[in-house]
Amino acid sequence: MNFLKNYLKRVLFLFAIFILIILIGLSSIGKTGDVNLGLFGSLIAGFQKVAFNTGKTVTNSFYSIQDIVRMREENNMLTDTVHELKEQVRILENIVNKSNALEIEYEMKKSLDIDHVVGQVIALDDSKWFSRLTIDKGENDGIRKNDIVIKAVETNKGIVQIGIVGVVTETSSNWSKVITMLDENCKISFRDISSDESGIIQGSIDGIITGYFFNSKAKANVGDSLVTSGIGEIYIPDIYIGDIEEVVPTTDASTQKIVVKPSVEFTKLSRIYIIKIDR
Repeated sequence: MNFLKNYLKRVLFLFAIFILIILIGLSSIGKTGDVNLGLFGSLIAGFQKVAFNTGKTVTNSFYSIQDIVRMREENNMLTDTVHELKEQVRILENIVNKSNALEIEYEMKKSLDIDHVVGQVIALDDSKWFSRLTIDKGENDGIRKNDIVIKAVETNKGIVQIGIVGVVTETSSNWSKVITMLDENCKISFRDISSDESGIIQGSIDGIITGYFFNSKAKANVGDSLVTSGIGEIYIPDIYIGDIEEVVPTTDASTQKIVVKPSVEFTKLSRIYIIKIDR
């Protein structure tokens, strides 16, 4: 391709030179002092005009082709530069996101004085709503059934807390199965930190977390934060569950159903912590 391009440039250049030489020669012929060449002179003048215009057109075309080739090369260079800049932006964004996540984890670990293992989500188990997953830690890492899976989360107020993900339900040598709080088989007792009232929440087949208070007269408020109450034999107390997103009246006027927005963004779940529960 480069060979043909260079060859075309040379041919056009030589042709332009040839036309210019003819024009110079014809101009010399036309300059014969005051001698009137008559019809022959008129023919020569007409031919000179045609030759001059032709040469000018060829020359302009030659430079136009050069401009097109140059602009195409510059366009290719700019395209490559744009691609390189996009790649650099992607790398920087990835670094920033990881840095923010690691900073949040670092803040969480300051208050995490319980034996734990850092793990990674490696698979979703046919879960439409991220209700079941597999992690890369197992019995070889000291993980056992009913160990709690958590993640560092940041509230809207910029406070870093320990967020509940779910619980280990099955283990192998180097992996474990986990059901998250979105699963219908996952029930967690909670405490409303605003009213100190307790209740229980449960996931569902459509990934919505709902619950109710043990005290039928307890009043729920949208925005109240819920933490684990510690009631039961699995979840330790004061792990951040999420916030009340909606209060739904029931047929029984003395009770209220709550819809909970989890603290963990399960669509972005990747790096997790597993708390080893003493038994």
